[in-house]
Amino acid sequence: MSEGWVRAVVRARAAVLLLWAAAAILGFLGAGSLSSRLSTSLDVPGTPSAAADATLARAFHENVDGSFTVVVARRRLGPARERALRDELVAALRGVGHARIVESRAVGGVWYAVVSTPLDLTGAADLTGTLRRHLAGDGPAGALLTGPPALQSDLGPVLRADLDRGLVVALVAALVLLGLTLGVGAALVVPFAVALATVGASLAVLELLARHLTISLYAPNLVELVGLGLAVDYALLLVHRLREEARGAADPTAAVVATMASAGRTVVLSGLVVAAGLAALLLEPVDFVRSLGIAGLVVALAAVASALSLAPAVLSLLAPRARAGRASPVTGDAWGRLARAVLARRRRALAGSLVVLLALASPLVALRLTPLTLASLPRSMASVRALELVGARLGPGVATPLTVVVDTHRVGGDAAPGEAAARMRLASALSRDPEVELAAVGSAAPFVAGSGRYAQVDAVARDAFGSPAAQALVARVREVLVPAARFPAGTTVEVGGASAQGVDFLARVYAAAPLVAAVALVLTSLLVGLALSSWLLALLSGALALVSQAVALGATVAVVRLGLGAPAGGQVEGWVPVFLFALLLGLSTDYQVFILARAREAFDRHGDVELAIEEALARTGAVVSAAALVMVGALCGLAIGRVAGLDELGLGLAAGVLVDVAVARGVVLPSALGLLGRRALVRAHAPGPPRAPGKEGGRGAGRAPAT
Repeated sequence: MSEGWVRAVVRARAAVLLLWAAAAILGFLGAGSLSSRLSTSLDVPGTPSAAADATLARAFHENVDGSFTVVVARRRLGPARERALRDELVAALRGVGHARIVESRAVGGVWYAVVSTPLDLTGAADLTGTLRRHLAGDGPAGALLTGPPALQSDLGPVLRADLDRGLVVALVAALVLLGLTLGVGAALVVPFAVALATVGASLAVLELLARHLTISLYAPNLVELVGLGLAVDYALLLVHRLREEARGAADPTAAVVATMASAGRTVVLSGLVVAAGLAALLLEPVDFVRSLGIAGLVVALAAVASALSLAPAVLSLLAPRARAGRASPVTGDAWGRLARAVLARRRRALAGSLVVLLALASPLVALRLTPLTLASLPRSMASVRALELVGARLGPGVATPLTVVVDTHRVGGDAAPGEAAARMRLASALSRDPEVELAAVGSAAPFVAGSGRYAQVDAVARDAFGSPAAQALVARVREVLVPAARFPAGTTVEVGGASAQGVDFLARVYAAAPLVAAVALVLTSLLVGLALSSWLLALLSGALALVSQAVALGATVAVVRLGLGAPAGGQVEGWVPVFLFALLLGLSTDYQVFILARAREAFDRHGDVELAIEEALARTGAVVSAAALVMVGALCGLAIGRVAGLDELGLGLAAGVLVDVAVARGVVLPSALGLLGRRALVRAHAPGPPRAPGKEGGRGAGRAPAT
């Protein structure tokens, strides 16, 4: 980072601080309205399920994302009582514009009605409170409301409550760790001030983006907790380096300049590495996953911006007192001794640590994916209680039926002998399928629409949405049952509904996943290689990051399969591994960069590889470990929530960071560097420093003083 830029920021620090304060205030003020712009939609445009759902909305006026289900439990339900319940519901809907009943049915002591609106998921979710008030006033007694919009509406407050609880956990963990590392004093305020500004600015940008893009309802939780961890990490590393530089600097500003030229440069590189990994998610064709990448990218870039501008301004206020700062209680000697022990047995240390990591990653072979897990949503949600009531009486699949949509492409085509016979064959085959609870077909509304052009066949699965059995049913209907029904040539048949949408969601996400992973790896490796002038170091850092990834996902699978987290039926939510890969690739590379950059500094001074490794760990081991543990505390804020996907993500990220601290950075990295020798630390296309006197790659004379 240039000296001129840092000195300019220090001179204008009052204006810089005011600008960041204004951005943070705007962000936190706008956060209150942000959730009303967010979505939980799994819609995947261009897929068979999207085409089926579009036909249902256009021809049958059944808007899947904008439809509610009203549920009433009654022991006795005769025709007269069903008519009375429908009349009561019609009366309740009179004050709710655009809402209309498209289907009602009584089965197994439960009467339910599908209420459709022309609104998208977010707009319909805003209607949930109004619908509930009208149902309570004029609707059937004891009526419960569920469906995608009601679930999204109820999930928002749950996520906000989880976020508040997670922030308390994260802040307490950060306060304890920072107190142990920096001591109690003005230095303790700096990381929190930088984190507050970074998170607030990120929320301000996210609120603007949510006006024009589909952003996931999970995004604020990720922005605030991951943003807190990143910003505190970077500020901690800068304050630690400032204390070192202040002891030999001519004046406070010179100390800030030296800090930003070394640690500041590394922090910016680390933030860009995190941003690069998340930027690869922009290649995902699914809005839900892509929006999480956008949220992560926003907070990573905000962390870089705060490191470039806010950090020098705040450090200039702290610099006059920096000489008095105390060292971390975890001494450099301890980390130096660890480095010497590892280097003395480098081959055995590397082999042993890789065996341990392989064992920790082994549960990955049992990975099973689900689109989302309705069963893991909190039972405190009224919409979930309605689902449980329907599931208990009729089976878990009744709330998310499978719909086969038939387009004959001509008016009256439904009555053609070949068309009607094919629909009957399909319905008969569905009814015999062991995974189908109920199949329904008809020759009039609600099964036929568009003057006979369109028809539908409905099927209710025995298992819950997203389960392996429900996913297999979608594949069987598409690949076996529909072809076997022998629809006439020219007829288009698409399979829609929530289960089909979930299958298409997973297929699209993982069709793009190899490209996302390759781009993320290339971008992060390029940044590390260019910054450290060593492609060998870039490859080493990338390899270690992949090891941490495997362990993180293995730990997540183990917890989910054992049922220790939120109930997910042994399945991991499908978006989690992709997002975990993109974010953890940046985070784990991030921590490697701090060690490698410090080792390169030392090697450039004296040319002693082993001494450079020892010095890097001694100088940065304690503070980087503290920074990593701060991040773990922030990620635990995700893991203690009540929503399975965020639990799994927090658990996986925390496991990956812990493995990076305990094994990858403490043992694998120094042993690998020791085995690679000088070629690992010599800059590409530049002569390395002369060998230390009496050295031929091993320890000997010429030891330079640590600075």
